[in-house]
Amino acid sequence: MDDAAGLVFTAIQEAYLSLLYSLPLVLAGILLTGSTFYLLFVRKHLETRSFRTWITYLFPKSNYTSASARIDIKIWLLNGLIFIPLFEISVVLTGIILGVSFLDILRETLGSGPDVRLGLVAIVSIQFLGFWFGLGIGQYSGHLAMHKVPALWALHRAHHSAESANLFTFLRSHPLEHFINGATRVVGTAAGIALGLYLTSSNLLPETAATIFWYNVAYVLIGFRSVDHLHIPVSYGRFLDVLVGSPIMHQVHHSAEIKHRDVNMAGAGYLFDWLFGTLYIPQKGETWRWGLNDDELGPNNPHNSLSGFFFEPMQAMLRGGRPVAVPPPYRKQR
Repeated sequence: MDDAAGLVFTAIQEAYLSLLYSLPLVLAGILLTGSTFYLLFVRKHLETRSFRTWITYLFPKSNYTSASARIDIKIWLLNGLIFIPLFEISVVLTGIILGVSFLDILRETLGSGPDVRLGLVAIVSIQFLGFWFGLGIGQYSGHLAMHKVPALWALHRAHHSAESANLFTFLRSHPLEHFINGATRVVGTAAGIALGLYLTSSNLLPETAATIFWYNVAYVLIGFRSVDHLHIPVSYGRFLDVLVGSPIMHQVHHSAEIKHRDVNMAGAGYLFDWLFGTLYIPQKGETWRWGLNDDELGPNNPHNSLSGFFFEPMQAMLRGGRPVAVPPPYRKQR
């Protein structure tokens, strides 16, 4: 019991530390990647090239003061302070209750594992690739389900109703989505890491844990987890956009245009989108509006208030995924 309480306390602590560290890290990513894009592709076309112009480009006032942006900020706080810690606790308690890991299942099914002698670099590489592929499969499968299953789309559309690209939009998700969509990422990651451990006949090495940590940090700094929900169309070129992932690949996923619907579901690179036919690479100079669709933009956005954001998705789920015609006080005018 004491061990379980300790694990729960650690999960809560890590959840709050993650929120504390995420904002400055995301800001660093925006300043690094966004500023590089600004200097290379935007600044030379401007008549005014002042410090204020640079900051205004990175953080447009309208993207942080709209009705959509105000909801983003409130949801970012509520998710970070309440719902994500609850999700982390649920993950810990589920693991304790099940009392078995994917590694145990592999060993019971396939034996103790291959008898191999691998060097440190090979072990870390295999374990990291297990994590990477597991995370990718978990992200893709869960995200695809969120778009294709009507009752799940009723929840996920609350994230897609964002109309203002800003640094808080990343956590604009209905609380129930964390427990449903997040589950596939946890399961996929756990299974992938277990496979890596099984193939290397080793425990998770500190070097592997460090590699995963710095991979996640680098992913923020190069823009994917910092600029992917902004207006800055950063691309690394078609090949890297698919293999590694780039901000513009996820930005087009948030498009309100019909031709962009249900594209680019993956996160850690877009190989699974390429394999399963959901890949879309934006054309140079292509633009789009953020949001749900023509009928639910601006004042017709069903999630322009906290009550609308929380309750309309649940009502839609009960209606089999059909959106609810939201009356006041759920809807607020801009």
